[in-house]
Amino acid sequence: MAKNPKSDSSQVRLNSGYFPVPIDSLESDTLKLDIYLIHDGGKAVLYRSKGSQYSQSDYTNLSEQGVTHFYVPLTEHRVFQSMMSDRLVNAYDDKDLGRKERTRIVRESCGKMIEDFMHAPGTPGLSDTIGKMASQFTQWCNEDQSKFCHLLDMSEHDYYTTTHMVNVGVGCGLLGSELLGTDHPMVRDLMLGGLVHDVGKRDVPPEVLNKDGKPTDEEWAMIRKHPEVGAEILRDQEGQSEITIDMTLNHHERLDGKGYPNSINESQISLASKICAVVDIYDAMTSTRPYRDPIPPRTVLNSMRNEIGSAIDQKVFDAWERVVERMLTEDPKRAVPDDPTLTTPNLSDMIQAPEPITIDQE
Repeated sequence: MAKNPKSDSSQVRLNSGYFPVPIDSLESDTLKLDIYLIHDGGKAVLYRSKGSQYSQSDYTNLSEQGVTHFYVPLTEHRVFQSMMSDRLVNAYDDKDLGRKERTRIVRESCGKMIEDFMHAPGTPGLSDTIGKMASQFTQWCNEDQSKFCHLLDMSEHDYYTTTHMVNVGVGCGLLGSELLGTDHPMVRDLMLGGLVHDVGKRDVPPEVLNKDGKPTDEEWAMIRKHPEVGAEILRDQEGQSEITIDMTLNHHERLDGKGYPNSINESQISLASKICAVVDIYDAMTSTRPYRDPIPPRTVLNSMRNEIGSAIDQKVFDAWERVVERMLTEDPKRAVPDDPTLTTPNLSDMIQAPEPITIDQE
């Protein structure tokens, strides 16, 4: 079998009418669609037909040959959405799966839908599917928050946009539940807003987002546009929540008016956007970056505390600190341990430029 070429997935979509699917994302006794491999010549070759089985052994065989993705016709994306939704729900309720594996499947299934939404937000049904995932997350959070909170990756996760968006979605749901109560109707919109808040980064090259060093003025201008780009994408989605749009547009605004894109002040920033801002900052700083190791949660919380009243709302921060402390108390091994050699990072640096923030070691 030919190895899967390391081609740009957006070009595969554009030129061939297929979308890439990670080979570990579909495990099914009865596939609901045909799946293909793309050979070096660019031609799609049928790998498994609808109705056949795709198993763990198939995944292993493909992986050993260097294959990372197979491909599905764009016309079948609704079917794929259905498969991902089923996989997510089945995994979460599967008592035979360990917590780590259950969490991986749920996060990756949700992340795949977000990734496809960023590539092609107009894909039929995709916005609704992510909305249904947010509703499912909300139900799980309401039923058993201790179980649900493990969908928030507090370990040494990498700061990829979709990984970050899943974390912020889960975090916004947890924080909203802490502030408003688990059964408050706004929690679902907070969950959805977090899941899609960075969709506007679809036009920002990864090398700019993960740059080791401060962005140039041109790169910074590009980054500053992503909230407005994201809000426009969501406004084009029929029936999209105004809360979700507001979070996408305003999660980088600051209470002191020094945020972006519109430099609005505390009285103009909604509770939803204040919630999203706190979780967004926390996850960005605790994650692993190409240029630094993850920062321990309590070190990040200490840094954020210094910005209360200027960048961060007091009430929202206090609630998030309670959420984080509960998770750390329940399972201290979930996150990197505290490191007394780390100097608290200066969050104010994010006013002039996004991450990276320099962390000094004594």
